[in-house]
Amino acid sequence: NERALRDTVTSYGVVSVCREIDGKSGFVSVDSTVLVPGDVIEIPREGTLMYCDAVLLRGNCIVNESTLTGESVPVTKIPYVAANAAGGNAQQFEVKSASKSMLFCGTSVIQTRNFADQSVTAVVVRTGFRTAKGEMVRAILFPKPMRFKFNQDVGKFIGALSVLAIIGFGVSVYLLLRNGEDTDVIVKRAFDLITIVVPPALPVAMTVGIVFAQGRLKKRQIFCMNPSAINACGAINVACFDKVSSNTYFSDTAEDEAPRI
Repeated sequence: NERALRDTVTSYGVVSVCREIDGKSGFVSVDSTVLVPGDVIEIPREGTLMYCDAVLLRGNCIVNESTLTGESVPVTKIPYVAANAAGGNAQQFEVKSASKSMLFCGTSVIQTRNFADQSVTAVVVRTGFRTAKGEMVRAILFPKPMRFKFNQDVGKFIGALSVLAIIGFGVSVYLLLRNGEDTDVIVKRAFDLITIVVPPALPVAMTVGIVFAQGRLKKRQIFCMNPSAINACGAINVACFDKVSSNTYFSDTAEDEAPRI
């Protein structure tokens, strides 16, 4: 599942980065995997796919953020202008406060605009798992542990049986010793009682059920990164979604023309 998710979300490409060569600064094409925070990149006029989180320095961009927000309506990004704090010092940069100037990883820049045909530039602020897309993928790969009441009740049930088994263990040892049984017989009978009262195969049976359910989901191309959620989802009959913008388009496309009579 992790391999399938990695193949789905991984994207590489070529970006134009500002580099100093022979004492002259210019934009050169490099692989997106070598980008580091602080690099100044050029956004092409025809648009591109963002491979990092960058803050817009010059020019305007029309960006499609449906992959992150689910909203298919493009948004306009404007250059970032640092606000002055008390004393005339510039405030520390924060991604949340500069969201109108942020180009997030995984989003598509549809078009760029600038005056006098100047290049549209942005500076890289986050890469890899530190990006908005990376944090989303990390949350999928390493979800927060979920506590189900069923699992808690199973633990309480096994705990109660364990207490009962210990009491029975002591009683059986006392009775067998009073009857003059051999030591090996006493040990076998006492531990046999514990294995009967506390089912050792219960955790294995629960795990096997989840494994079989995960295999059936995989056959339908459904990949589950959190197997513990399968038990809860098994009780769901109807699922309602309120996000449909990413599945619809506002532009109409003509596919055929009716002949005139």
